[in-house]
Amino acid sequence: MRVVLDTNILVSGLLHNGKPRRLLELAVQGKIEIVSSVEMIEELGEVLSREKFGLRKEEQAIMLDFVIRVSRITVLKSKFKAVKEDPDDDTVINTAYDGNADYIVSGDGKVLGLKQFGKILIMKADDMLKLVE
Repeated sequence: MRVVLDTNILVSGLLHNGKPRRLLELAVQGKIEIVSSVEMIEELGEVLSREKFGLRKEEQAIMLDFVIRVSRITVLKSKFKAVKEDPDDDTVINTAYDGNADYIVSGDGKVLGLKQFGKILIMKADDMLKLVE
């Protein structure tokens, strides 16, 4: 089961206990395979460096390294424009498409609103956990 975890899910999973954290644990256990891209990793780094999270550079580096280690990094070739309201969210769609993902897990209403892109199902963390556990 190949899954793209949107940046909001990754940040939540890295910083808090809860359903997104459980998805990361399932990846470590090999029950799901996280698909990502350099572009998504760069966005995650930018988000983790925001002052509101209060993370030291070392903490940010450890978190990024963890995500890279538990992810299969795909090279983006597609340029789909699926999220009209926020073109930055197209990176998630293109990562899932180019990485042959089965699912996208997001907490972003604009991404969730698509429900599906091609054969890729888009859902909340709770729904993904119901499928896996």
